[in-house]
Amino acid sequence: MPTTEHGSCTHCGYDLNGNYIWDDFFQKYGDEDEATRASEMYGASKGSGRWGKAIYVKSYDKDYNKLPSYYKCPECGEKCY
Repeated sequence: MPTTEHGSCTHCGYDLNGNYIWDDFFQKYGDEDEATRASEMYGASKGSGRWGKAIYVKSYDKDYNKLPSYYKCPECGEKCY
């Protein structure tokens, strides 16, 4: 199920909603059928599904143990969820 509302950063209020995925592919290809085909690969359709601006952070400690992942705000750099 596509995400249409990503919300905003809990620290600085930065809007984490990107463009609609279908709109970006329509701008790229200029063809509705091609934009629909490409956006469906991301689980999106016309008017549903947006890119998110939050940065996904995945890291490991010095012993290569996986640390909990989180999303980071591109504006303030804090954890946003």
